[in-house]
Amino acid sequence: MKEAKYSLAGKQFFKFVNVGILSTFFNYSCFYVLFSFFSLNYMLSSATGYLFGVFVGFIFNKGWTFQYQGITVKEPFKYITLYAFSLLLGLAFLRLLVSNLSIPPEIANVATIGLTTITNFLGLKFWVFRK
Repeated sequence: MKEAKYSLAGKQFFKFVNVGILSTFFNYSCFYVLFSFFSLNYMLSSATGYLFGVFVGFIFNKGWTFQYQGITVKEPFKYITLYAFSLLLGLAFLRLLVSNLSIPPEIANVATIGLTTITNFLGLKFWVFRK
C-alpha cells in the first residue's frame, strides 16, 4: 500500500514539474519582458510574472496533476493563500540575493523560482488538494 502512495506521489510530482515548467516559462517570460524591455523594477516584474504563472498553474494542477474534482470556495482561497505566502517568501529571497549578495536579478530570479517550486508542491499536495 505504501508503494502505491509513493507511486502516486511520484506521478504527481512529475506532472507538477511539467506544469511548473509551463508556468515558469510564462513567469520568467513576463518577468524578462517587463524588466528588460519596459525597465520595470525587478521586484514588480518578478511579482507580476509570478502571479501570471500562478494562474496558469492553478488550472493545470487542479485538473491534471492532482485530478481534483469540483471546486468550492476553500480551494481557490487556499491556493491563493499558499501562493501569496510563497510569493512573499520568494520576493524576500530575491531581495536577499540581489541586494545582499549582488547576484544579477536575471539569475537570482531563477533561484527564487526553484525555492517557490518546492514550497508550492508541498503546499498543494498536503494542504490545498489533499483528498
